[in-house]
Amino acid sequence: MNTDLPIYIDRAIDLACHEGYPGHHVYNALLEKHLVRDRGWTEFTIYPLFSPQSLIAEGTANYGIEVAFPGDERVAFERDVLYPLAGLDPSGAASYARVQALVDRVSYAGNEAARLLPERKGRSQAGHGVVVAVRDDVARSRRTADPVFDTCRSYVINYNLGKDLVKQFVESRGGIAAQPEKRWDEFVRLLASPRLPSGLR
Repeated sequence: MNTDLPIYIDRAIDLACHEGYPGHHVYNALLEKHLVRDRGWTEFTIYPLFSPQSLIAEGTANYGIEVAFPGDERVAFERDVLYPLAGLDPSGAASYARVQALVDRVSYAGNEAARLLPERKGRSQAGHGVVVAVRDDVARSRRTADPVFDTCRSYVINYNLGKDLVKQFVESRGGIAAQPEKRWDEFVRLLASPRLPSGLR
C-alpha cells in the first residue's frame, strides 16, 4: 500500500478483496493448483502482465468484490465496522456508496483518456489539455493518474471492461446475486480455468 497518497474508506474492502480474497491471490493459487500442479502446464508459472490474461485477472479481482459483499452487505460492513474504526461518521456511509457507484459508471472515460494519450504527441496544447483534463478528472488528481495512464496506458481497460465481461459471463451461467452459491461456483470455475477474454463473450 502506498501511504504517500490518501486512502479513502472504500479502498479498504476494494484492496482486501481485489488483491487477496477472492481476487488476485486466489486466482493465482487456483491457476497454480489446477493448471500447473494438476495438469503440468508449466507455462502458467509465468504471468505476463501486459497480456490477455490480465483482463481476466483484473476483471475477476474487481468482480470478486461484489461476490464477497453482495447487495447492501458492503455498505453495512463499512458503516458498522470500518467507519467507526477510521473515526468517521457512519451516517454518511450510504451516501458515499451512492457517489462511488456514480463514479464507477463513468470509469470508461479513463479508457478513452488512455487511448488518446499516445495521440497527444505532436498535437496542439489545447488538444493535450482535453486529454489531461479527462485523465485527471477520472483518476481524481494528476498525481495519482500519471503512473496509471503514462506507464500502463491501455492496461486500464482491464479493470472496468474486465469486470463487466466477468460479471456477464458468471451471470449468464446462472450466477446471479439472488443465487449466491451458484454465483460462487461459477466464479471459482472461471478463476480455476484457462481462458482468453474472447471466451467470456
